[in-house]
Amino acid sequence: MPDTLFTYIDSTSNAVLSKGFSPNDFVEGIVHQPKHLLLLDPVAEAGEYEPHTGLKIVNSTEQVQQFFNTKAFSHSKGTKWIDFNDLAMLKELTPLEISELLYFGHMRTHLHSPFFYKLQNNFVYFNLGNETMRIYYRYLDEFYRILASKLTRIVLEKVNDRRSFFRKGSPVAPLSGELLKELYPILQEGAIFCLSLSELKNKSYRIPIFLSDEKGWRRSSKNYKNDQQIAEITYDTVKQHWSLEIENDDPVFSFR
Repeated sequence: MPDTLFTYIDSTSNAVLSKGFSPNDFVEGIVHQPKHLLLLDPVAEAGEYEPHTGLKIVNSTEQVQQFFNTKAFSHSKGTKWIDFNDLAMLKELTPLEISELLYFGHMRTHLHSPFFYKLQNNFVYFNLGNETMRIYYRYLDEFYRILASKLTRIVLEKVNDRRSFFRKGSPVAPLSGELLKELYPILQEGAIFCLSLSELKNKSYRIPIFLSDEKGWRRSSKNYKNDQQIAEITYDTVKQHWSLEIENDDPVFSFR
């Protein structure tokens, strides 16, 4: 279990910068599974060469799932791709559009929209290494599902970590992504879910959330102060109920 989860949402592009999530967290959490992938690394070893773009592609739903199961995807820093819906439309990309994709892959930022009409992509994926990812989501609901699933698994592990081998573990009700949407104003600034400071007390598991400054996600959890806490997620193990308490109505200016 990581000490912290960091999340920052760029509301203008639907880009999510995160730390503490694995590639498998992404794959298991999304609804719109990619049909095809265009690998944005010109020297990628995976996939097959596509002459129109000069890049490699992963060219079926089955091959995409196989790619997601490889170490090249789950453990490699620098993995980057954009999904696309139809190979015929990929071949309709103009030289200018291809150059935009190459720029996107190299700079990890878009010139225009990160979502291309001809590709009908739902994601642009960059693994930056050290459990840090930058992913563009056409639908931000996908990310809330990923975050909800991650927190649910963490709480499940925590509430059962002292049970004996022969004793049945306690179930944990799934956290709703809809509840996490209430954190959107905070996530736009950057938020730290501080798991190392979480605790199980009075049969409730509490995860403090801190508003992050520009470099906050690089700091040790020991440096967080109580007056920087902006919210708290609580799971009641008796009622099997999740709740969210936001401590400040104006999180943008809470401690800056």
